[in-house]
Amino acid sequence: MIRTLYVYAFLLIVVVPTAIAQQDPQFSLYMYNPLYYNPAAAGSEGVSRIQLTHRTQYLGYQAIGSNDNGAQSTQLISYNMPLDNIKSGIGIYALNDKLGAVRNQAVQLSYAYRMTLKNGTLAIGVQAGLFSKGYNYGELRPGEVGDPLIPTGTISQARPDFGAGIYYNTTDYWVGVSMNHINEATYNVGTDRSTNPLNRNMYLTAGYRLGLGYNIDVQPSILVQYTTPSQGNVTFNLTGTYDNRIWAGVGYRYQDAIMATVGINLMRNNALRVGYCLDIVTGRVKSPTSHELLVSYALPTIDARKKPLIRTPRFRY
Repeated sequence: MIRTLYVYAFLLIVVVPTAIAQQDPQFSLYMYNPLYYNPAAAGSEGVSRIQLTHRTQYLGYQAIGSNDNGAQSTQLISYNMPLDNIKSGIGIYALNDKLGAVRNQAVQLSYAYRMTLKNGTLAIGVQAGLFSKGYNYGELRPGEVGDPLIPTGTISQARPDFGAGIYYNTTDYWVGVSMNHINEATYNVGTDRSTNPLNRNMYLTAGYRLGLGYNIDVQPSILVQYTTPSQGNVTFNLTGTYDNRIWAGVGYRYQDAIMATVGINLMRNNALRVGYCLDIVTGRVKSPTSHELLVSYALPTIDARKKPLIRTPRFRY
């Protein structure tokens, strides 16, 4: 099944146009952010996890007409947990994305219904929330000071936003298909003469865990993104893990960057995960690097069957 999936992914590389328009922020550590790409991934890890990702893209890039350096800065915080008693999973994430004077922000709630299928779990998920587009005109650098055609201050609009997905995972592999911005909300920020639509994004994510020895695992993965109309991209990654604790890998984003990742799992049961990714830009953007940092923590599992031990001054045991 995985081999067939990779063949289809390769075919997508051929048919996807080379022009890439980045509507939503991209993440090089996508394999550790499944909830962002697919609401059906909520609870798929079997633990409750809170996670923070920070990404600075095209560091040092200078945007024309902007007061700052123009590098895109993105923060994503998420939380998801399984609800085994009702065969479900829930999640929430908040996104803040800044590109020059442009501000995109979102809050999404996710629900996944999870059912056993053969050797794994098939989940069907939906998400609903708000997506806000805005501009900080104070960060623009006009050619003529006091130009009356350039507004001042900050302005934004928020619209309802919906998504859905399917996710199947086993102990050895996972695969998911999803779509966000299904309702294609439209914005007319700062003007009533034109609208700016929020185009649909479709994602295919897949990965495979291969044990090469007692202490070494290798995990190839792929992320295929298609944005209407007729724009997309593909990202590959190969990660190796030693002793289920130290991991490192390399990746490639089509016509954009070569990636190097490194990370470590800490604390009891590897609850704390820290990772970093360096993107060396190979495309036309005149900037050498992008940087991404990930920190997550898996909350301890509470066993309701065990009653807590209560100590009193009267009884010492």
